[in-house]
Amino acid sequence: MSGSKPWEVLGRRSVYESAWVGVEQWDVRLPDGSRIPDHHVVVYPVDAVGVVALGTDGTVLLVDHYRFMTDSRSWELPAGHVDEGETVEQAARRELLEETGHNAASWQQLGSFYPANGSSTLKFHLWLARDLSAANSSVDANETLGLQWFSADEVRANLHRNAHHDGLTMAGLFWWLSLAGSTVQP
Repeated sequence: MSGSKPWEVLGRRSVYESAWVGVEQWDVRLPDGSRIPDHHVVVYPVDAVGVVALGTDGTVLLVDHYRFMTDSRSWELPAGHVDEGETVEQAARRELLEETGHNAASWQQLGSFYPANGSSTLKFHLWLARDLSAANSSVDANETLGLQWFSADEVRANLHRNAHHDGLTMAGLFWWLSLAGSTVQP
């Protein structure tokens, strides 16, 4: 990448905006000098978090979600957006509690990534939560249809047969599995 010239944003125009998402039209200059005057970008005003929640036996806690946009159910990581004034760690803690009714004593950030960096500004932050304990809190019944603990072997089998449909969940599970048994620490 040495010597490569980045794209230059010459201007931005809002096409649609809400509290959750926006669409902008960007005028960009490419490294060769040509321009794209109407590159559409999905703009997210806040980041999102996902939590790989581990039990003491090495299992991972997943949430049964129904997604009306795709008319599908799948086992997913507890996840959600970062509220105004929250840090990403505070958001991860809140989402774990809201969606699973659990707290965790130990937290490590696995990393961050952009799931669609060619068309969107959305940024995910993945966290590893250990030493879980059930809290005196009910889960959000609008979001959580059920909870289940999965072993690493079950997760591998589910990933192999494409049973998880959510990109954040797949990234978090692959990240966790890549660290299992490794001397590398996040």
